[in-house]
Amino acid sequence: MTIELTLAGQEVILLNGGSDFSFTPSISLFVECETEEQIDKLWETLSFNGKVLMEFGPYPFSEKYGWLEDQYGVFWQLVLT
Repeated sequence: MTIELTLAGQEVILLNGGSDFSFTPSISLFVECETEEQIDKLWETLSFNGKVLMEFGPYPFSEKYGWLEDQYGVFWQLVLT
């Protein structure tokens, strides 16, 4: 029912909730990118066939930020640090 993995040096435990549960925007993976090249590539890859929740661009808290749901229903927030 669970799987343990390391994602970017962070230990993560995932639980199989069965077909009664789905991802929601209340849980998203937050990725801090160090370069524009990195954030641009991640945005391009993750937004393919996905849905944008907050447009990719400048915000008061970051030069580049975006929030999206990927094609598999996983939510991501990308920020340029």
